[in-house]
Amino acid sequence: MSVVWLDFHKVYQQAGETTLINLSVDNAAPYPVLIKNVQISPDKEEYLNIDFYKIRAGEKLRVTVPLQFTGEAPAVKDFGGIVVTNKNEIEVECLPQDLPHEILVDLSKLANIDDAVLVKDLQVGSAVEILDNLEDSVVVVSPPAAEEVEPTVTEAEAIASVEATEEKPETAEGGGGSGEAKEKKPE
Repeated sequence: MSVVWLDFHKVYQQAGETTLINLSVDNAAPYPVLIKNVQISPDKEEYLNIDFYKIRAGEKLRVTVPLQFTGEAPAVKDFGGIVVTNKNEIEVECLPQDLPHEILVDLSKLANIDDAVLVKDLQVGSAVEILDNLEDSVVVVSPPAAEEVEPTVTEAEAIASVEATEEKPETAEGGGGSGEAKEKKPE
């Protein structure tokens, strides 16, 4: 089976892999499917493979749902914190009609350094069961990176350092083949 690139591209951009779509093959009655395992050519010019997962009514699905981050963390603005994302998707189980397209993560609740949003804090509705560990962190606010301070060198230390590294002229004793330069006397 093949699909028209532009038609599929539009649907895939909107639905992703977590929204039910109706698929009709050879003008037959459409049935609900999920788009899965999309493979795109390296030049992104064509879809090489697309799997469609047929949905059975009343049967629960196990699906990985992407997380959508919203809002701004006050800890970033107020304390210079850094928001560290630990998860970009969550595995859930639910009936097809309850499948969320995405799960929202509100960053505006992160008011202080070390505040975190845990998996158990995500709002998914009672019909959706989260399969990830509920105590895992989704995002956390880390303290700002410590700036490295270069040690200051006093003027006296700088002069002493330069004097210690300057080469002192060596005198050639015993004449000869040591390859050392000898001072030439004027004639």
